[in-house]
Amino acid sequence: MVFFFFLVVSAVFWLLSTLNETYEMEVRVPLNLDGVPAKVIVTDDLPDTIRVSIRDKGFNLLRYTLLGSPQPLSVSFQRYATKSGKGVVTPSDVQKLMKQQLSESTAITNVKAEHWDFFYTYGEKHRLPFILNAKLKAAADYYVLRTTLTPDSVDVYASHEAFDTISAIYTEPVEMEELVSSVSRNVQPQHVYGTKVVLPRPARLTAIVDRLTEVTVSVPVKTVNVPENVLLKTFPARMDVRVSVGVSNVKVVRPDLFVVVADYNDMPVNSHDRFPLKLMSHPKGIVRAYLKSSEVDYIIEHLAQ
Repeated sequence: MVFFFFLVVSAVFWLLSTLNETYEMEVRVPLNLDGVPAKVIVTDDLPDTIRVSIRDKGFNLLRYTLLGSPQPLSVSFQRYATKSGKGVVTPSDVQKLMKQQLSESTAITNVKAEHWDFFYTYGEKHRLPFILNAKLKAAADYYVLRTTLTPDSVDVYASHEAFDTISAIYTEPVEMEELVSSVSRNVQPQHVYGTKVVLPRPARLTAIVDRLTEVTVSVPVKTVNVPENVLLKTFPARMDVRVSVGVSNVKVVRPDLFVVVADYNDMPVNSHDRFPLKLMSHPKGIVRAYLKSSEVDYIIEHLAQ
């Protein structure tokens, strides 16, 4: 018991000696913008908290920690508002507000920013397109059939000058890989400095993923740019087109929706060479289409005048 008593006494003396030393610590101070008129819309607010370094005896720093000081700082809107729609709060302004809460012995050694800005408007609003900013990649044998973003437009509050440089609002970047099924998820608008974006409802991205299959169709070869007194024949007269398409879109793969062309202007200089073919068009909704062979045999007949 005697040993324990002297151990406690020595610990107390050590603590008192330690707390009597000067220390520096960083505190996070809440920052509020007060007195905003009802007709004013703050488009970009002050940060919720700021970081400030203070120095004092350990006793005072411990008191700040236990009591949750300093208290939130209130910045008057009327004092910092300007005609440009922007207010600037400086570190010296923050120091003056904090000094009212701190003891005289406490020194503010550093404020972790050059300044803090807030933006506001008196109700100027534009509706702008809402555009998806996404990189979506399907797994092997799958593909992204389509994507949708709802809503497709948003209300944006900003100063008149800001709208000269803003034509659309993008979502925050979205990346998804190895997709094998359709997905749907909420997304957020990307923050644009000095603006406030209002969504009519939560924004949602939907990506429809389909499985790929391969289909082959036989398409007649069409000759073009052939002179009137010339007959161009290709062998074969039809060519297979191999098509990669989603299972849900197989119905769009019809021979009459493809155009395979033998252009007389591309006739080989050497008669022993084969005639080149081109796939000129194909239906929408397919992923890839290519000719089974890009060359065919041919004959040229000159017709009597």
